[in-house]
Amino acid sequence: MPDNTSMILKFWLRQTPLRVSLVAAASFLAVLPASAQRQTRESWKQTTDISFNLYGNLAPTATGPVLTNSSGTPVPNAPPLTQTVDPFVGFRFGVRHVFSPIFGLEANFAYNRANQNFRGSGIQNGVVYSHAKPITFDYVATLPHQFFGVQPFVVAGGGLISYNISSTSNLPARPEKIPVFEYAIGADYHPTRFPNFMSLRFQYRALVGHAPDYLLPYLATNNLINISEPQGGVVFHF
Repeated sequence: MPDNTSMILKFWLRQTPLRVSLVAAASFLAVLPASAQRQTRESWKQTTDISFNLYGNLAPTATGPVLTNSSGTPVPNAPPLTQTVDPFVGFRFGVRHVFSPIFGLEANFAYNRANQNFRGSGIQNGVVYSHAKPITFDYVATLPHQFFGVQPFVVAGGGLISYNISSTSNLPARPEKIPVFEYAIGADYHPTRFPNFMSLRFQYRALVGHAPDYLLPYLATNNLINISEPQGGVVFHF
């Protein structure tokens, strides 16, 4: 019976470089994703920024029912109630903390004039001179990469608007706090000439809640309104 030991030995020796190469390649492919993930985690870090913004406050017209008398029936020939808001420029201060490559949280405080004009019948006619202080808390989702210095984001959250009386009028209005839902879309722009800790922020924000009636039932339109707030500002990163 022939001795095949030498032939088998030569076969295994010829196959060893190939086997070693395959094992090395498999090991490299297995380690590569973990290495890439580790590098991403190491290159990314949590950030906090504060922003100062100017915005335009634009609220739509709200319409309500016709004034009713003591028996609950509409006053004859009375026009329906309409509520309009004077447009104003306001300011907003925000703090944002990004705790992952995409997600973060933010808190916001804003201020703007919010004079409300009511037109209806009799006691419904007048102006409420007031100012609004929105306070909101939001979730933020930001794209982890910049595109030509632009980094988009979206926002969703909620809070309240505190309507406070600025001066007296013919309407006995009282301060009112209204819950609101907030949503926004925008982008941070990082100009090359700016230092790394600064950027610009442009966004469209909106607050959704019911129109204020200042705790006067005959001024209630019972409408949900979408208050638009296009804005821009400067951001400082830490």
